[in-house]
This record gives sequence, C-alpha cells and structure tokens, in this order.
Amino acid sequence: MHKDLIDLARTLAGIDQRKPRQASLRRAVSTAYYAVFHYLVDEVCRVQIGTQNSQKEHRRVLARAFVHTSMKDACSSFAGGTLKATIIRKLPRDANGKYTIPVEIMDLAGTFVELQEKRHLADYDLSERFQKAEVLTLIDQVESHIDQFHSLAISDTRRFFLACLWAYKELKSR
Repeated sequence: MHKDLIDLARTLAGIDQRKPRQASLRRAVSTAYYAVFHYLVDEVCRVQIGTQNSQKEHRRVLARAFVHTSMKDACSSFAGGTLKATIIRKLPRDANGKYTIPVEIMDLAGTFVELQEKRHLADYDLSERFQKAEVLTLIDQVESHIDQFHSLAISDTRRFFLACLWAYKELKSR
C-alpha cells in the first residue's frame, strides 16, 4: 500500500503543472506521511505475526493498535540516538560502549517525525503555505528512506526498532 500512497502523493503534487493548488499540495504531504505510517505498521505486523497470506487478518487486527503519537516518540528517540538509558541499559553495545542505531533506521525514523509534523501543518494550519518543490522533495525522501530501510538486513536492532513503534510508551515509563 505504501507504494500506491507514494505514487498518489506524487500525482497530487503534480496535478497543476504551473501553479499547484494548496489543497493538492496539502493532500500530497498528508498522503506521503501515511505512506511512511502504513509501511512501518505493515513491517511491524509482518515481523510479529508473519508474512503468510493466511496470517493477513491477524496482521490487520494488530495494525489497529498503533498510535501516531507513540510512534512519533519512538521515532524521535531513534532518529536522534536518544533512547533512554533505562531502555538500552541491557542491550549490546559497540566497542565504545554505545548502543549503535543504523543510519537507515535513524533516517526513516527522522522522516516519520518530520512528515507527521508537516502533515499536521498541512491538515490543520491553513496559514502554512507549501511549495511544489518542497513537497516533491519530501515525497522523494519518503521513498528513498523506505527503500534504504527495506534493504537493511534483518537484525535485532531493526526488530527492536519496529517493536518500539507499538511498545515505546510502556518501555519509556519503566
């Protein structure tokens, strides 16, 4: 679904060749955000439930459990490398004693945060103006960071990031 949403966002941003309407650009920003959101939710569900067609209904039920603000909190921490010490204290560290977060995770997490903020502006702040070039850059960023994350090898850190998207609120309060 995320690929369809990226394509739709591009279509919306390009509807008016000369001077795009703000409504089209706003919908493009919102649609690009939902491309990232649905991609991440689907990835979590596939890791937790499985990828078989017979597991599709279970994935759909689990997908309803995700909260945008909790996902943003988790992504903010991963993007900035600022996971709470209480969360990572027992996780493996590198030679320097640091919990390493791959750049592919940091980039996609940062894109999620940025797009959620832009989506709120697009949907709720009518004084905010969007430029076609800016919106197309955001869409390209979404596609690029999803592709990079998707090519990242399955690892404990990747799985941990995905699990944090639905469990971060509980983890950070402990």
